[in-house]
Amino acid sequence: MKDLQGNEIKVDCLPWAANQKRHAIRRASERYGFELTEADYDSIRDRILLLFSRVDPGVVLLDRQTKHRALWAVWHGAEWLPVIYDKRQKTIVTFLPKHVLKGHKEKLPF
Repeated sequence: MKDLQGNEIKVDCLPWAANQKRHAIRRASERYGFELTEADYDSIRDRILLLFSRVDPGVVLLDRQTKHRALWAVWHGAEWLPVIYDKRQKTIVTFLPKHVLKGHKEKLPF
């Protein structure tokens, strides 16, 4: 995968990236009641990464939390999933409960 300047994006190279990935997958399973695979996680993360270079109607920025972390809604399967994404580390930090989306319904396209 390449960034806007054409440079290769390195993912999963940070020591804590594997821990964050396991945490996010576990939270998704606990909160949504379905098994999120590593491939699903990678697909969701890649869609957020690619959004920085193009528009994807299935990925919506809801709120910036810090300079590097933001709340995103990602359309996966047949539902919106709220996720915290860390741009600096290029990882999904966690999947949040769905009630987080209630305050942002006007931003979701469908």
